[in-house]
Amino acid sequence: MNNKIRKDRKTGKKIVALIFVFISVFCSVFFAARSKFSTNATDGVAMAVISPFQRAFSWAGNKLAFIKNTVDEMSQVYEQNKQLREEVELLRAQNLTASEYASENQRLRSLLGYKQSAIQFDLVAASVIGRESATWSSVIIINRGTFDGVANNMAVVTEMGLVGHVMEAGINSSKVQLLLDPRSSVGTLIQRPESRVAGIVEGDIKNPNFPHMVNIPKDSDVQVNDMVVTSGYGGVYPKGLVVGKIIEIHNEEGGLLKYGVIDTSVDFQKLEDVAIIVASREAPPEPIQTPVQTPGTETDPYETAAKLQAAQQQIQDAQQQVQEAQQQQLQEAGYVPEEPQQDFQQTKDTAEEASR
Repeated sequence: MNNKIRKDRKTGKKIVALIFVFISVFCSVFFAARSKFSTNATDGVAMAVISPFQRAFSWAGNKLAFIKNTVDEMSQVYEQNKQLREEVELLRAQNLTASEYASENQRLRSLLGYKQSAIQFDLVAASVIGRESATWSSVIIINRGTFDGVANNMAVVTEMGLVGHVMEAGINSSKVQLLLDPRSSVGTLIQRPESRVAGIVEGDIKNPNFPHMVNIPKDSDVQVNDMVVTSGYGGVYPKGLVVGKIIEIHNEEGGLLKYGVIDTSVDFQKLEDVAIIVASREAPPEPIQTPVQTPGTETDPYETAAKLQAAQQQIQDAQQQVQEAQQQQLQEAGYVPEEPQQDFQQTKDTAEEASR
């Protein structure tokens, strides 16, 4: 029974579809032939029959056109969005590269400024290319070696101060032992003129970032915030290189000595560029500056020197005139200067010849 009902429904649907197709074809043919067999009555009937289909077809066409335009616009937006994302990634990479170049340029400018000011040193610039994993805070690797004039025991610095010394120079790279290394020792001085206390800076294995200045007598004049510089003893580190600042002072266990904890002037965690001192010489003396003169009493130093020289010449001339006047007075008084005594042997020989 159910199957029969279903078959009847399908058959009815087919009949309705055939009727709809027939009416559509009929209307189309009729509308196409309207120009040949047109009357007012037939036109009205045809329009009444065809207009629903025309509206349906127009609505469907508009919807299809709208969907097509929407799909095209979405496709264009997707492509534009994709291009914009690629451009953003490219600009971001270029920005990172530019920032890296700017940072490197700033570091190299600072190092170049130090090189131009430290004219007593011959410096070779280098970059840090690695660190030893076993001694991360003690040894670094730089991209300069014997080919660039680098040798063992050469001091390594930055514009901020002392870094360490070359412990192993290769052909194109070298190992540098930092002053943070507990195995290193640097002769140092307190920079303050009233102090000038000598000591040795060593790395602290318990606190690698803060080395100690040791061997300081207990009663010596060392204070917090004193600057520490190299003393030049030992021949490895030139004198006057900045090491750091004392931030703490403690007494050693024996009670006779004390040590200072140093905050280094170089930030070893951010160390990227360094300079090797391949040659060192005594810095030339500062040029003599003319002292500031009191307003209203200014004098020309060249004129003063000329007057001083003229006065000295006048004094010499006066002394000469006095000596000449004294000799003239002695001659007028009949004084004859005695001849110098002859040698005793010469006098003896003369006497013997006279006796003969």
